[in-house]
Amino acid sequence: MAFFETNLEGNHLNKQPKVVKGWQGSAEMAVNNNSRKVKGAFIIPLAMIINSRKHVDWVKYGGLTPEDMALVKDYILASNWYDMDFFIRISSAVFRLVGNNSPEGAREFGQGIMWDTLAKIYGLSLLRNDPISALRKFAILYNGIFFNTGVVDFSYDEQPSSDGICKAVFRIFDPEGIPVPEFFIQLMKSLLEKILQENNAEKIVVRYDGENQLEGQKVYSAIFNLSWRENPVNVKKIA
Repeated sequence: MAFFETNLEGNHLNKQPKVVKGWQGSAEMAVNNNSRKVKGAFIIPLAMIINSRKHVDWVKYGGLTPEDMALVKDYILASNWYDMDFFIRISSAVFRLVGNNSPEGAREFGQGIMWDTLAKIYGLSLLRNDPISALRKFAILYNGIFFNTGVVDFSYDEQPSSDGICKAVFRIFDPEGIPVPEFFIQLMKSLLEKILQENNAEKIVVRYDGENQLEGQKVYSAIFNLSWRENPVNVKKIA
């Protein structure tokens, strides 16, 4: 089922949040003075979904505020910081009203419009022709570029196993709690899978063992165990 089909070339394009490259520099700002922030690159795909579904009353049924809607309809800048509470409200609304509260909906969102947006902005970091290098760059982006709280610890086996399987562990920790974990953890799982796919990995497995314990729970850490086989015809890796 296609939960998140969005015609990015459609007649809502003039209302579409603006993707701005060059995410470092003086253009960065915070919407309010709250401590928890998320970069606009993670807001843009959610705003695209909301703007493309004009028939949905996002305030009445999604729990968004009129101020949220005004911000969504304005330009969302990839380089700006936005309040985490805003991110939580719009991601919860999209997950509930478009994704039907399903893990499949969150994964489709992650491998579709979210990946497309991140690849457009951070492609030089995420498309490396080398799974380990791309995952390492993704961890660096998470640590202070995507979010101003929470950290990623990324580790990996230096050599493949005897049967050619590469293994890595991607651990997220946030002392304030992972936002909307039933959505966000599936989103991250799908992004990790997509990063491996786009960097010439095969036989990909991304496992998170707490999937049945997410709904309504406060989650502070998520550990993803990754395994894959490198494509033997992998092109030259990027340093």
